[in-house]
Amino acid sequence: MVALAVAGILAAIAYPAYTSQLQRGRRADAIAALSAVMQAQERFRSNVSNYASSLNSLNINISDITPHYQVSLSGVGNPAAFSTGYIATATPVPGGKQARDSACKSFTVTLNRATPTYTALGDPDNSGSDRDTRALCWPN
Repeated sequence: MVALAVAGILAAIAYPAYTSQLQRGRRADAIAALSAVMQAQERFRSNVSNYASSLNSLNINISDITPHYQVSLSGVGNPAAFSTGYIATATPVPGGKQARDSACKSFTVTLNRATPTYTALGDPDNSGSDRDTRALCWPN
């Protein structure tokens, strides 16, 4: 009975650590998806004078890269346009395994005039408000 109790305590400690490690590992999928979008955008721009406004124009299927994230594109500037850059954002698929990753709720790459900026938002402390989690989510 004691051995069963010890096993139960160890499982209660190990399982959350295990699932947390899986979430951190899947964050690489978001980075891979955004990297693929960036490469496809540069190929697209080499043939056209602006960046693509949709993933379909890039002939890229994010679900082939990762089943855990979805990617959206938007323009930069005011008014938002795709002539000088784009904003690509990866967010967890609703109801998916990464949806409970509160530390890295979104990964964003903003390319404006050939300069990329990497950001991330999340709530690692479960305080109820998102903050910049770039240092936690993007590799150094």
